[in-house]
Order: sequence, then C-alpha cells, then structure tokens
Amino acid sequence: MSESENSSSRQHPLSNAAKYSLLFASWVFLSAISFYLGMNLIQNNGVALSLKDAPKMGNANPSVVEASTPSLGTPSEMETKEGSPSETNQTVEESVELPNFLPDENVTFRSSAWSTDWTAMKKTVHLYNEIHPFIYTMKGGLSNNGELISSWSSTSKKERVQELRALNPKVKIIPTIFRWENPKEKIQENIGMGGRNDIRDHHIQVIVNEIMTYGYDGIDIDYEGMSCDKKEKFEEFFVLLAREVHKKGKLISVAVHPKTPAEKSKKKELNCRGLSKPIALDFRENWRGPTTHDYAFLAKHADRVKIMAYELHPRKYHNPGPGPQAPNVWLKDIITYAKKRVPMHKLYMAIPTYGYDWALNCKSSAKAIYHSDAQRIKAGVHKNRQPTDINRILNEENKVASWRNLSKFSDIHKNRAYEDPSLWYTSGGCDRVAFYMNRKAFEEKMTLLRKYDLGGFSFWQLVTDNDPEINVYLSKLVQGQLPPVEKAKEEEEPKEETTVPVGDSQEALKVSDSKSKIKTKKY
Repeated sequence: MSESENSSSRQHPLSNAAKYSLLFASWVFLSAISFYLGMNLIQNNGVALSLKDAPKMGNANPSVVEASTPSLGTPSEMETKEGSPSETNQTVEESVELPNFLPDENVTFRSSAWSTDWTAMKKTVHLYNEIHPFIYTMKGGLSNNGELISSWSSTSKKERVQELRALNPKVKIIPTIFRWENPKEKIQENIGMGGRNDIRDHHIQVIVNEIMTYGYDGIDIDYEGMSCDKKEKFEEFFVLLAREVHKKGKLISVAVHPKTPAEKSKKKELNCRGLSKPIALDFRENWRGPTTHDYAFLAKHADRVKIMAYELHPRKYHNPGPGPQAPNVWLKDIITYAKKRVPMHKLYMAIPTYGYDWALNCKSSAKAIYHSDAQRIKAGVHKNRQPTDINRILNEENKVASWRNLSKFSDIHKNRAYEDPSLWYTSGGCDRVAFYMNRKAFEEKMTLLRKYDLGGFSFWQLVTDNDPEINVYLSKLVQGQLPPVEKAKEEEEPKEETTVPVGDSQEALKVSDSKSKIKTKKY
C-alpha cells in the first residue's frame, strides 16, 4: 500500500453508524444461533416448556378479581390484594395423551366431579361427562359488591378450557362459585339482602359475563350454610340467574345440603324472622343450610341438583364420633326424600373421595385420609375391615374400654354394617380408626345410585390422590359398559327414626363442612 493510500485510509475511518450496524448484525446472528441450538436441545430432551399461569394480559371481566395464588384453598384463607399482580409460575408440565375413548353422551347415569386439582382434571377429564372447576368465590366478607374472585388468571381460564376440550370434546365445563357462610363471610347483598337488588343484579351480570367470556357450558351455584332468613332472597336470586343463564343457552347447576325424611309424627314448621311464610320441616336436619335449600323449588329452575351427601361424621365435631362419610344406609334415606321433590334426570348424588382418621382413646384432632394415607397405614401393623361392623368390632376387641371416643356413640351404629373400609391401628401410643374410600366401596355406592335412575353422581373431590382403581370403574361407567342393575322398589318415607342424627343443634352447624375444609390433602 502506498503512502498516499495509507494517508487516505487514515482520513476516512468507519463511521459510528457503520460500527453500530456491524454490532447489531453480529448480535442478530449470535441470537439466531442460540435460539436454534436451544430449540434443538429442548426437542432432543423431549421437554416442552409452558406457562402454567401466564401473567395477566388484561382481565376480560374487571368485576372478577384474580387471586394472587395459582390454586384455590379455603376461600376464607385466600389473600386477595388489590392491584397486586399474580406471580408468574413457569413450570414444566407433563404432557397428557388423548384417551382412546370418550364418554358416551347417551348414558343415563352421568359422571361429574368438583376439583381444585388441575393435574387431576387434565389426566382424568375423559372419565367425566361434566367437570366443575372449583375456582370462584365472592369478593368481600361480611358484605359483598356482586363481584367474584377467581383462583385462575384470565389467561389460564381461556387456555385451560381449551385444553380440557381438546382432551374431551364432549365434556361440559361448569365451574363452581362457592361461599360457605361463617362469622367472617356472609352471603348477603349478592342475593339482594338488605334491599340491595342493585348488587344482586350486578352479581348476576358478572356471572353471565364469565360464562360467555370463557365459553363455559354453564355455572354451578354452591352457596352453603345460609341462615333461614335468606331462603326467599336466595330463591329470588336463583330464579333471575337461571333465567339469564338459560337465555344464553347455558346450564345452571345448584349444590344443596343433604336432607332425610322427618318422621310423619314429628313434621313441623319453622317460623324464621324475615320470611313471608314458615318453612315446612319435612326433613330431620333442622339447622342453617338445609332450611334454606328447598329442593322442589330449586329443581324447577335448575338443570342439575347436586346433593352434597357427605360429612355424616364430620371431623370438626365430637358428636357423632368416628364413622363413614356417606354410607349407603344414609344415601338411601337422602334419595327417598329427594326423589319426590326433584325430577330424577336432574338429581345427582355427590359422594366423597376422602375419609377421616380418628383417635379412639386420646385427645387428637381427626384428619383427612386419601389413597396414599391408607397405603401408608396398611404398610404398618393394622386390621383392615370391609364391610365395617362397628358393634361387632367393639364386642371382639379387648381394648374397647379405653375407646371412649367411639364407645359412647356405639348405639348409632347398631344393626349396621358399612360398605366403607376401615383401618384400625396404633400410632404414637394412641389407638386410631381411619375410614376411607376405595374402589369396592365406590362400586357399591354407584350400584345403589344406579338402582334409582338418578341423573348421575358427583365427586367431592377429584384429586390426584384418589384410588386409581376407581378410574378403571369410571371408564366402564362413562362408556355404558356396566351390566344393568335391578331397579329399586318404591319406598315410603320412614315413619320411625332410621337415620343417624347429625348431632346436637349447637354442634351440628354443617354437614357438608368438607367444602370449606378439604381443599388440599395435607393439614
């Protein structure tokens, strides 16, 4: 290179624009290589990354507040912070294969379930005609403004509805709005109490907007534990909501407390302040909750009436002590009462997938028990009973004198053998009994329900830790492959006491207390 050329080169260096262009081109090139290598690595490892709960991209319904936690616990325990964004959970999800069959829409006995467990919903949606994602509750505590709280983000609701339908195009997705009335939470203005029909009407519009925004097949109303003065306002609210839901061509389901027939000689009326007329007590369960749910009235407007037939032996109360949650002898009494008030094709019996584990001779709280808990107990020293004849066990066991938590209630178990299994064992120096659900007990309950030509059954609740053998049975049920059963004979409502009382009026505030207590397996 000549001196003149060198001089010329020094006089014309690269411009800043040229330098930046070169740097940008290099960055794009390197980024493309990194992206290519990364995608190949993911594909080779067979792992797909997805956002389980993507950040909110704008709430389609501003009247629904999205909970700050991705899964719904007890509504009273949910922390809803105004204006705080939900956390983004980036997780590696298991891929779910499409089932090799789909439920038969023409089956006469339909399968449904409530669930807070997204993994369980995905894996078993093909076993259900209807799924109730348990994701909504009311915003507000002692007073309400008509708005809702959702445990799924707006994005998650859209994506998960699509995913469930991809796995089972025939499933009906009918999410639940739940509220259990307690000292910190009331069901007030949302049903028009205190003359607030404006809030009630807004509540109805919020619900309809959610249905239409996310493409649900309907809505499930689960307003529990209401005091008797709310009966008429709840009915007014339900009629108006059902009308609006049906206008959209959607379904409305209602969850109701269990009732059993009262003795004819003991039927009476309940004069409740604020009501235009007394409540006919043609059922035994005279406490807040059942008095507000009028089966015959609600059945005129609902497409599904789902009786929460569980918590016969609640863990919360000392009376009536250890026992099964939904024995057939009790289910029969509930059906006897309900079938004269609800058209059979609308009537669903909801049964539990859980049980409770009680201490027999020491002070210890009862705890929930699922499949894995039963397997753990079975791995140790125990006695497994099925069917469970408690009186026979009390007569055979030499420790019965110390089993004060059970023996004082022995009379209610006379002449009964429960299909539910039980485990009798010792832990920490304390004798214990655990009632739980397995496939054999489930089949016997289903056989009973099918005898009455009910519309179907519901689970409380569908979780990953249910007995997997139950799914084998369900696959036959939803495909219509079960052998027919002999139909039940027409029965009169009982003239004498045949059902275990729920307990003292001071204690028995909630038969179906599990909805507000059992959200996760661990306690």
